[in-house]
Amino acid sequence: MFIVFGSSGFIGRNLYNKLSEIYGQNLVKADGKIKKTKINLENKKNFKKIPNYNYNCVYALAGKSDFVFNNKKKGNLQIIKNNKIIKNIIYFCIKNKVKKIIFLSSSAVYSKKNSLPFNESQKINPDNSLGISKFKSEKKLKFFFKKTSTKVIILRVFTVYGKNMRKRQFLYQAIKKFKSKKKKLVFWNKDALRNFIHIDDLINIMIKLTQINTPKYVTYNVASNCPYKISSVINCLHKISGKQRKIIYQNNKNNLSHKVDIGKINNKINLSFKDFKKELIKIYEEI
Repeated sequence: MFIVFGSSGFIGRNLYNKLSEIYGQNLVKADGKIKKTKINLENKKNFKKIPNYNYNCVYALAGKSDFVFNNKKKGNLQIIKNNKIIKNIIYFCIKNKVKKIIFLSSSAVYSKKNSLPFNESQKINPDNSLGISKFKSEKKLKFFFKKTSTKVIILRVFTVYGKNMRKRQFLYQAIKKFKSKKKKLVFWNKDALRNFIHIDDLINIMIKLTQINTPKYVTYNVASNCPYKISSVINCLHKISGKQRKIIYQNNKNNLSHKVDIGKINNKINLSFKDFKKELIKIYEEI
């Protein structure tokens, strides 16, 4: 039996659909609707609405996942909400003697203090509320399951793209700009690096980690093997659009470069990735 917490989000929907293909009825989704009952995962009492089984794997994807800058109140609220959600999921896992939990962390745990490429052994000191909340969750999972038989997998996922991706995602916003009638388009930090990963590749990784034997507690960076400069991505989109635009780049101190060491997870499951530039053409046509 499997359960997805956060099945209403971009990644959660795709994971749930793939799991449904493989496991059929042996699957429960939470955070969306169970028998048309909406579940607020911040409230522990609501977990009584979720069926109790001996779950093989719990996927903890739920939480407030926006980057929050220059708004201390909103940032603190994000930390509090995500802390409540992970505590309730941990309680649920302990109660149901879950065999494995896969937690969706974030690239936001890394900061300017980390050298490139980012790797899992680096000291973590997040400088934004999303990263702080995710790292707090990582530590809670390690603490609570230390004395149990539950296996914990932490996935520090970098920029995920694909059909129906989040509208606040960089690629979505960039494509919308190119599809607008504006003759001047403004983007940030032309030399900043990004490691993108297609939603299908991420879901395949999560499924493989469900099926294979894994360490008691392990953290993996999850991203593609090829970082792109922002300017390179913008040049590709400019060419795809087929229209002449004036591109302007400005600096943004919050736009951190991402270059990722994925050697650890690649050694475990032998990764393969979709062609980013080919997928970019498909996504451009879909948005």
